[in-house]
This record gives sequence, structure tokens and C-alpha cells, in this order.
Amino acid sequence: MSYQEYEKKTGYSRVKAWYLVVVMAFSFGMGELSHFLVGTTTRSMAQELHYGDQSCFKQDNVTAADLGNVTCPSFKDQTTCDALVNADGLRLCLWNYNGQGIEYQLLAGPSFILAFSIGGIIIGALADRFNRIIIFSVCILLFSTCTIVMGTAQQVWQLIVLRFGVALGEAACKPISAGLVLSVIPLSLHASALGLVNWGIYIGYGLSFIVGTYIPPLDIMGQGWRWAYYLTGIPGFFLAVLMLLTLADPRKHIQRQSVVQRVEAQEDADKENADSQEAAEIVTDNLPVHHSIWQNYLKPFLQPSVLMLLLGACIRQTAGYSWSYNSQLYHDTYFPDFDVGLYLFGTSVLGGSIGILVGGVVSDRIVKRIGLQGRAWVLMGSQLLASPLAAGVLLLEPPYNFISLLAAYSFAEMWMGILFAILLELVPANVCSIIVGMFLFVMNNVGGNLPVVIAPIKDMIGFRETLFIFYPGGYLLSALVFACVGLILRKYHK
Repeated sequence: MSYQEYEKKTGYSRVKAWYLVVVMAFSFGMGELSHFLVGTTTRSMAQELHYGDQSCFKQDNVTAADLGNVTCPSFKDQTTCDALVNADGLRLCLWNYNGQGIEYQLLAGPSFILAFSIGGIIIGALADRFNRIIIFSVCILLFSTCTIVMGTAQQVWQLIVLRFGVALGEAACKPISAGLVLSVIPLSLHASALGLVNWGIYIGYGLSFIVGTYIPPLDIMGQGWRWAYYLTGIPGFFLAVLMLLTLADPRKHIQRQSVVQRVEAQEDADKENADSQEAAEIVTDNLPVHHSIWQNYLKPFLQPSVLMLLLGACIRQTAGYSWSYNSQLYHDTYFPDFDVGLYLFGTSVLGGSIGILVGGVVSDRIVKRIGLQGRAWVLMGSQLLASPLAAGVLLLEPPYNFISLLAAYSFAEMWMGILFAILLELVPANVCSIIVGMFLFVMNNVGGNLPVVIAPIKDMIGFRETLFIFYPGGYLLSALVFACVGLILRKYHK
């Protein structure tokens, strides 16, 4: 179906459709910046709010020449750490909070994922019935407000409560953007459009290293890390207003022409399969249906192909969160004197952008040739190639490990847009938002909460060794599961 036909049916021209995608991408980016900022500011917050583990640090006024061959992190108890002085009586090391530990893992993972996953289902259900643009805008205002207020927190429990608000607001991004893309973008370009929306993840994640690394040391108005949260929350207000003033939900336009489109779809039933699929997609998009909960939601969700796709997504999400929540802490632990802020920002944004562009374009081209199974093969191949590159991140020293990280991101981050393009083609269009919300509920509860076990496991086998299991190991295991998805879809296609 051409863009002209889409414009007639939805009221969205090609330019306006892609403008919607870009606005959603930047909104998603601001939400992800709020999400991951905890990981880059945790040490500063822990030292002020007193939570998590403690370890030995080099004093700020101490140089490498003062230390000689001594490294402060090698001291494992407070007594020996505080006792280290030079000939002039200058204390070289300080025992303080390092931002790690089970408290941090709970703050970064479960406190966010609980509200994010539940909110995804609730907002997905609301989005299938009410104005999606208004809901999206309100949610942007919610996570932006909570982010700003996090900068005023005086206790850890306040951070946790406000993380609920950030998560609930960001929960709108995925299900609503999936529904809107399904409404205004042709079927053959779904992976590219969803990939561009998910580009916001890498913008936000990358910016979290810039904001979290360089804003706190400026100590603006004597408030250190708090200004990182103030500055992060402000742009969301502008994005919410922009969305409300310039965009409208295409659902009403679609519904006004639904009767005519039904007739046209029936008359065109004998036409080419691709045309009939896209016509049916527009015809049924978000129109009310009168079936049971089983018929509408559970039956399509419990398809073997969807369940296997969900298993692979859970494993891949675990691998991604295991690195993203611990990348700053990993470098602080093993390379404390290396400034990683710009490196982590550049590799995540550049690598994520490459992955999105390549993944979306390649899978959209392959699906035209060999069908839906082609997306699954791209998904499998990308994670398989990313696994040894992720291992290189943990084996090499900075700055060389960032070359491996850039390459790993370029392959690994192809996954999100392709994954949801597969899902959207497997479930009914009229209930896609709530099914995406259900999918995200499971995916994020597993992938977002499982990294909590990194803290106790690292105490037994080591931090780097634990990350080997969860990070490159997770990529490899997810590739195997996605291969099974391809086999199921191949049988389904036949």
C-alpha cells in the first residue's frame, strides 16, 4: 500500500508519519536518560545518602606519584585503608561508599521494573481505547516531573518511590509507539520505524554517561549530583507540549472511514497477499471487537512463536541490563583512573545508531524475499556476532575495549526494532498495544530483575567473571532461542 493510500486512510502524510516517529524517539530518549542516570550517579548519591557497599578510594588531592605502586582499591577493610599515609602524614586513601551492592541493584532494577511492567499493561489497555497522543504526553510530563523531584531526595526510599513514577511514565513509550507505528507506517517499513523509535534508548543511555559523569563535579549551587536530575527532567516538558500541539491520534480518522474500508478490503481479497494484509491492518486498527479475553488477548499471546520470541527477549534483555547497570561500576572497579564518560556515550549512541539502521533496513529487505522468518534469522545472527565482541569488552583494557564495545553494540542493538516488528505481525492490530504491554511486562520483569543476582554472585566468583556469564553469555543464549523462533516461523510460513 502506498503512502498516498495511507494518508487518505489515516490523515498522516509520509512527512508527518516520520515526524511522529522522530518525536516519539526523542521522548523515549528522555525517558531512558532518566532511567539510566541512577547507574552513573550512584556513587555520588551513595556517599551522600549512605547506602550500599563500601570500599577504599584514592583521596581527591592525592596524585599517582604520591601513591607510587600502591592502589587504594587493593585494601579490603577500613582499618588498612585509612591507615595508609605518606612521609608527610598525608592520608592517601579513604574508606567510603562505592555505589554498588544489593541496595543499588534494587534501586536500579526492581524498583523501576515493577512499575514499568505493570504500567505497560495498564497504559497499553488505555491506549487501545483512548487518545494515544494525550496519554503519551501526560506520561512524558510524569517521568519528567519525577526525575526533577529525585534531585531533592534526602533518603533512599524517596528515590525508590520517585523511580516508580519515572517508570510508570516511561511505560507508555513502547506500547503506544508500537500502536502508532502500526497505524501510520506501511507494513514493509515497520522494523525501520520501530528501530528509529528505539534509537531514543541509545540517545538516553549514552547521555546518562555525559550527564552523570560531568554534571556532578561542577557542583552547581553546591548540590553536586542533584543538578544532573534537574537538567534531565526539563526537556520532557517541551516534548510533551510539542506533541500535544502538533500531533493527533489517527484512530478517529481511521474509524470514520471504517465502513468503506471494510467493503474495499472484501472486494480486494483476491489481490496480492501483501496488499490485502496492509488493507486489513488499516481496516481493523483499534476498532472495537466483541470477543472474549481469551480470544482477544491470551490466545494470540500464547502462540508458540510469540512465547519463544518472549523467551529470547527475556534472555537478551537480561544481558543488556546486566551491562548497562554495571558498565560504569565495572570501569570504576578495574580502571578507576580512566575517564569513561565520553567513551561510553560515543559507543552507545554510535553503535546503537548503526545497529538500528542496519537491522531495520536489512530485516525489511529480507522479509520481502523470504517472509517473516527472515526477521528472526537477522535477529539470531546479530546476537551471535555480538557475543564474542562483548567478551572482548571484558578482556581488553581501555581504550581498546571500547572498540570492541562499539562493534558489539553495532550488532547487538539491531534486536529491538526487529523483535517488535515480528511481534506486531503475529498479533491482531486492534489489540496490539495491550499485547505489547503484556509482552513487555514479562520481558522486563525477567530481564530487569535478574541482574540483581549479580551482586551476590560477584562476591563468590568476581565482578568480571559474573559479567562474562550475564553479558556475552546472554547474547549467545538469546541467539540460540531466536534461531528456534526462525524455525517455528519457517514452518508457519510454509
